[in-house]
Amino acid sequence: MAAVDTIEILDGLDHEQDQTTSVIFDIDSATAEAVGSYAVNIPLSASQARVIFNNNYDPDGSSVHVRVRVTKVTSITTPTKTENTEALAWFEVAGNVTDGTDFKETGSIDVSASWATTLHIDCCLSSTTAHTGTEIIVQVASEAAVDGSWSTLTKFIGPVGTAISIVFAETEPAGETVIAIANPTAGNFDNVGKFKFVENTVVADSEIIYQTEVGADA
Repeated sequence: MAAVDTIEILDGLDHEQDQTTSVIFDIDSATAEAVGSYAVNIPLSASQARVIFNNNYDPDGSSVHVRVRVTKVTSITTPTKTENTEALAWFEVAGNVTDGTDFKETGSIDVSASWATTLHIDCCLSSTTAHTGTEIIVQVASEAAVDGSWSTLTKFIGPVGTAISIVFAETEPAGETVIAIANPTAGNFDNVGKFKFVENTVVADSEIIYQTEVGADA
């Protein structure tokens, strides 16, 4: 069991998280998560791909942070891989708006020289507004640089629910696995074995964590 007023996470933080700029989001449930991570394989016949995030699927819902990374195999003689290239760095897609900022797309991802391509898509709740989901649309095209040739490969719905949030009790360095949280049980961060989202005001320093332990409240 974790120490009093702490939680423990797997692998450690990717970035320093400051107590004044970082917030952790979860859903108060043993199973539901504020984080959705999806891997989508792109067919060899495609020359380009893209991902569209439609947060107007719930026009009154939560903001979400989204990210898309790409893994390619560009040679199969001796396998040559480019791993986790960012097609879209962390980006906040607004919720509960009517000004068009509730949509985001990656733009064209060139896969014409790739034998195998996997898109790694992350979508995370980043407010405490009830949310019925974000529509995630993956499209492909067999012609390079032809905008009218897109076809939908798959579409699905991102995280659903009402997130809760809690702040860091102190600034934690990159690599830290023991995170100081005041009264984590009272704050409903006692649901372990789940992925959770850390929003940093420096968007690039946001990240996904996996909680493994929770300590008692002081």
